[in-house]
Amino acid sequence: MTAVPLDKKFVQLDNGTGKTERLAALHPKCLDKMKFVAYVAPPVDLSDRALYEEWLERLQFIAEDLHTLLQLPHDKFWCQAVFNDTWHTLLDSYLRFCPRSFDVIYSLPSVAKNRHLEIHRLIFMACLRLATHKESKDHFITPKVFGEILYENFIFDVPKLLDMCVLYGKGNGTLLTKMLTNIFTQQPAYLDDLRTTIPTILQVFDSIRETCGMCIEGSEFSPMKLSSVFEKEPRLVTMPTQEFQDIVLYIADTALTLAMFVEIYPPACQVFQEFEFVQKLASFYECIIPEIKTAIGVRNFDTLSQKKTVKLNVRQAKMSLQKVFRLIVQHTCLQPIIENSGGDVERYVEEFLHIMTAVLGEKRFLADYEGKYNFQEDVEILCQSSYAIDETRFHYIHDAINTAFATYGRRKKPMGGQNAGGRTSPDGSPSPLEEQGAVGGACVSSLDKPGAVGGAYISPMEDHGAVGGACDGGSRPEGGAEGGTCSMADVAGSFSVDQYQVDTYETSVMSALEISSSELDSLISSVKDLLPGLGEGFIEIVLEEFNYNLERVVNTLLEDKLPPSLDEIDRDLQREVRKTPSPSVLDSRRNIYDDDEFDIFRRDDVDKTKIHIGKRNEKVSLDDKDDLKGLRATYEAYGSQDVPSMYDKMAAYDYDDEYDDTYDTNNIGADDADSADELTSRRPFTMPRVLMPKAERRVRLASDSEDSDEGKSREQFVSDPAKLREAAEQRRQSKLGRGRGGHQQTAPPKYDVKGKPKGQGQEDTVLRNRQFKEKNKSFRGNHNRRLMADKKKAKGMF
Repeated sequence: MTAVPLDKKFVQLDNGTGKTERLAALHPKCLDKMKFVAYVAPPVDLSDRALYEEWLERLQFIAEDLHTLLQLPHDKFWCQAVFNDTWHTLLDSYLRFCPRSFDVIYSLPSVAKNRHLEIHRLIFMACLRLATHKESKDHFITPKVFGEILYENFIFDVPKLLDMCVLYGKGNGTLLTKMLTNIFTQQPAYLDDLRTTIPTILQVFDSIRETCGMCIEGSEFSPMKLSSVFEKEPRLVTMPTQEFQDIVLYIADTALTLAMFVEIYPPACQVFQEFEFVQKLASFYECIIPEIKTAIGVRNFDTLSQKKTVKLNVRQAKMSLQKVFRLIVQHTCLQPIIENSGGDVERYVEEFLHIMTAVLGEKRFLADYEGKYNFQEDVEILCQSSYAIDETRFHYIHDAINTAFATYGRRKKPMGGQNAGGRTSPDGSPSPLEEQGAVGGACVSSLDKPGAVGGAYISPMEDHGAVGGACDGGSRPEGGAEGGTCSMADVAGSFSVDQYQVDTYETSVMSALEISSSELDSLISSVKDLLPGLGEGFIEIVLEEFNYNLERVVNTLLEDKLPPSLDEIDRDLQREVRKTPSPSVLDSRRNIYDDDEFDIFRRDDVDKTKIHIGKRNEKVSLDDKDDLKGLRATYEAYGSQDVPSMYDKMAAYDYDDEYDDTYDTNNIGADDADSADELTSRRPFTMPRVLMPKAERRVRLASDSEDSDEGKSREQFVSDPAKLREAAEQRRQSKLGRGRGGHQQTAPPKYDVKGKPKGQGQEDTVLRNRQFKEKNKSFRGNHNRRLMADKKKAKGMF
């Protein structure tokens, strides 16, 4: 039987009047009643137990509904996906409010964290099923109709696809690539929506600049007017701390979302470049990122952790923006040159040179970009093409990048005479490629970094529970190394969730944030052994500047190439003595009054109105007898001259003071064996036979004679001889079966050496028995002969 797609299936449905009507399988009347609960973000204040329990209960409802949804048949599932508005609300709310990797980690208990990760997995499985038009050979939808269903019913849109990439991109990159490829292939209208979205993203860049106080003339970026600089302090310095944090988070969110999207779906790079996106991205980077870094150094934050969080978010934004630029250049220019697609190499080379020429004015961006993605590696890719590059144009680009890096760049790590950036010194001196003038010919330089493909270096970094994902390598000592991002939950195989986590850039960054005092002392002593003339305080500051990377610190000090921020610091500076606070007595106190109503050391809600220190100032009147009225009933119970006592009422007998009651409690006669009560309870009374009437006496005699006959038949006077012989034989056999010491012996094993008649073949057991017999048949005879020989020898016979 030929399988029918879902869009062409029909079902018979009862219309409520006892009759059935023929309806399409994908019809609102076929929808089962299900109401999904909208998702809300985790509560920040976990001390509010009511809010926390309510959020847990909401998660439980969502998990149960998602399990039910995923277990529905193909037609029922798509009815819910198309016609159930509450499902659309749940999906939209989760993709919008689910914590990203750069969000602050919520210190959730393990129960809540596991439940949230379960919902994270179920949402992804539901989206994966929604993006698949063919589940099996019997359950599928026509591809064209599938695209129309997704687009017309708003099951997916560009914002949802962006959110899916940022939430599930790292660990589920392969699956997400297949999902997005299928969605954009079956419904090309999504590409038009993407083209409509890109101007909105550029408008977001403009709004961020405007919020930060950067002037915008028309639609293009322009530098700030000189008059506005002297009027007041920069907006980023004067704005409230919360607003500053929101701007940094907003930039990090936008940058990370774009980076994950173009990484998951590379064909989108071509759409972005239609709007000259990379040039505007570089201008935005040049204008915003340095100003934010300057503002971080000037502003006063409430706590140190708050400042570190903002720095991490800035590094996240820098890395993501550079990654977006690199991926777009990679997929629109470099990758086609490598693949030589269509043979139109000249167009791709010119496009690459045009992009690099357009961003030469963005010095800080070029310096940071060159520090992570080496331009010399791109040159090698261009050298592989047969297109003759304009030497003058190439030298112009190369010199501009050298100048920008020499002015604003930060070296990764010295690699002998030639650094990883391809220069002999950090001042922008000519590279071997420039000295030999190799342009358009064979490339001279060699890649210092293995695994660099197309100029993008990927180094696997072990993140916290990330499986199947690799984080971008590369580092810059801009207050910390820059690396890749790690997703909140990663997939192993199909999908496996780990835990919440913030972005981990590189191992050195995390150690810089979490280094202990003992580890710091060890690092300082290591540097001190090599350079004993330096002060420990100066070494500590240098270690902090280079994120506690011992090798980089030693190399920098030996080459005397410290950053300008450390040149003015005294090299003999000593460490500040940090006094470790002694443990509080209250921490070790154990008292029976702990956590009681008046424990002011552990409770903040003590009612101090109930506490009084010292004597009360209240005056007490001795003439006031109101408090004694409540005791009148108690005193009257004991009696007085006018009222009888309660003991007088209880006296019901006359007490004799001369009576001896020593033995009153002894139960005399209770344990006697001849007690009448004991005899009657032991056996019933029997009437003597002589006192019975005649009729009863005859019945008694007849019953006694029957009992005596039965006793004789049961107990024979002489035992049966056959049974006696049988018992004796059993005893004899048992005695023979016992060996020495009375233990039971088993019969010796029998070895068959006779076997079958000749000509029928013998079994392996018989052949082995025969060989054993042949080999040992003279054992006892030889033994006897040896005994006889020994006896004769002992008697002197030979």
